[in-house]
Amino acid sequence: MYLGISCTGHDNSIALVNSDGKVLYAQAVERETQTKHGFSVCPDQPYKLAKLIKQYAPNATHLTICKSWPEDTPQKMGSEINNIAMADYDGIVREVAGIFKGVQTHNMNDVFLPNIQMGGGGAKRAAMALNLTTDTRQFDHHSSHAAFACYSSPFDEAACLVMDGYGEDSAQSIFVYKDNKLEKLPKPAYLGELNQLSASLGVYYGVTVCRLCGFAMDSGEEWKVMGLAPYGELNEPVLALLRKHIAVKDGYLTLPEGSTAALAALRPHTRPYAQFPKEAADLAYTAQYHFNELMAEILTHVHAVTGMDNIVITGGCALNSSFNGRVIENTPFSDLFVPCAPGDDGNSVGAALLAVKQDFPDKVIQNRLQTPYLGDEILEEEVENFIEKSGFGNVHKHDWQDLYQNVAHMMAEGKVVAWVQGRAEFGPRALGHRSILADSRSIEMKTKINAAVKFREPFRPFAPMILADKGDEYFENYHDTPYMEKVATFKPLIREAVSAVCHADNTGRLQSVTKERNEHVYHLIEAFEKITGVPVIINTSLNVMGKPIVSSLNDAVMTFLTTDIEVLVMGQYVFTKGQTIR
Repeated sequence: MYLGISCTGHDNSIALVNSDGKVLYAQAVERETQTKHGFSVCPDQPYKLAKLIKQYAPNATHLTICKSWPEDTPQKMGSEINNIAMADYDGIVREVAGIFKGVQTHNMNDVFLPNIQMGGGGAKRAAMALNLTTDTRQFDHHSSHAAFACYSSPFDEAACLVMDGYGEDSAQSIFVYKDNKLEKLPKPAYLGELNQLSASLGVYYGVTVCRLCGFAMDSGEEWKVMGLAPYGELNEPVLALLRKHIAVKDGYLTLPEGSTAALAALRPHTRPYAQFPKEAADLAYTAQYHFNELMAEILTHVHAVTGMDNIVITGGCALNSSFNGRVIENTPFSDLFVPCAPGDDGNSVGAALLAVKQDFPDKVIQNRLQTPYLGDEILEEEVENFIEKSGFGNVHKHDWQDLYQNVAHMMAEGKVVAWVQGRAEFGPRALGHRSILADSRSIEMKTKINAAVKFREPFRPFAPMILADKGDEYFENYHDTPYMEKVATFKPLIREAVSAVCHADNTGRLQSVTKERNEHVYHLIEAFEKITGVPVIINTSLNVMGKPIVSSLNDAVMTFLTTDIEVLVMGQYVFTKGQTIR
């Protein structure tokens, strides 16, 4: 049995993978702890892990512990950090260079290395309790990203671009995936300012741009930049500074001459946080415009050097669904795949798959269109026990067909539904197992959910969840989108009919639903379409702002009771508000 551990320090996770490369379980530590991004939380808690091994691998005798960072991380990262020679800079540029060096040093010494060292300790304790032998292996960070993404893809061969915040010595890697093997292409020598670690699109978008727009860095607020961007317009002077700050050379990111000075010159453009920061909207639009430019140029290079027609994009930057929706249109590639967990949480699976390939080099791993439903499950017995012990009165158990009809009617009447089914999603997006669902037809529904349910900014959009076979009727250039990984443009005649999920630029970050991928949500949308004529509903994560997506029964009930959600569905049980205690 293989235990993958993502041990970056944010989005830490674990995965159990068998010797065939099948993913048995995967979940980020934030879900169980309900701590957003699980910052420096050990993912391999021994009590939980022992239960999981008993459940998913009861006959295991050996546990291979697989970490998502290599043993030489301190040497590689430390060497890169030392490449920032402070003597080369003076004035405000020296101050900016010092910030980069200080942050990189802090990340290495206080975040990455402690988490890498900590990962596996709980697993060994659990193994001792279960009388399992163990060995520990460590893998290249970007190879872990690439392994999860490529072995989950529908492709037999593809180019793979890893683009994130940090690797051991850079934030970008290119792979060729062919014959069920991964080949990492060599990088050119870095000739830009500061060091190669600083030429990071993840740091650019997640830190520089977030701070520019008044959002918090290192808090996952890149979503807010993407949500705000459609309300803005291009700011040419800011774009000129962004282009001077970070650019592409020979297919790789670089900080060109004058980059640090350009970053310093951006400071006066910084805006404070606001609920609806109209002044920052132009900054968000401009930054997203530049992000699109950089990625398109890089992908054009990737196509040229690999000769592949399929592209797999992974790493944290692959969560930029706004750009993902433009890949086929704006690059030479003909098809795109982004996994359900392209960020560091997915690396637990990737590291375990790399270990399987080490042990069985000729084994063919094909987890095509990997199901995202890999996490914890709320069992029917738990729900029944809660009903009995809590005295909750307004609850009814339905057969499935009645449930679909009743819940669809409540949604059509304007009620907001918390929908909890089966195993939790792996990755940052709720895909119909831990979701808030609602009517897509009224713009007032967007306002209601943002203000009284999610408690978040009014400019943030909601995702359209659509029957896959109706996608072409509603979206221009429609492509199947199973993980909510791409944005698409609504057709003009449709936009008013789904105003709650049609964003300011007439787009939606959609999820395509099939009966095979999610039977219960599929039938629910079918029932909603029969009532309303619209095969589209709102889907957003079941949580409030600042909290992770719910995991347990307790999480779901607490969110239901402390927000304006009106209906909670757990399995076949439907809870409504009103006289709730017997």
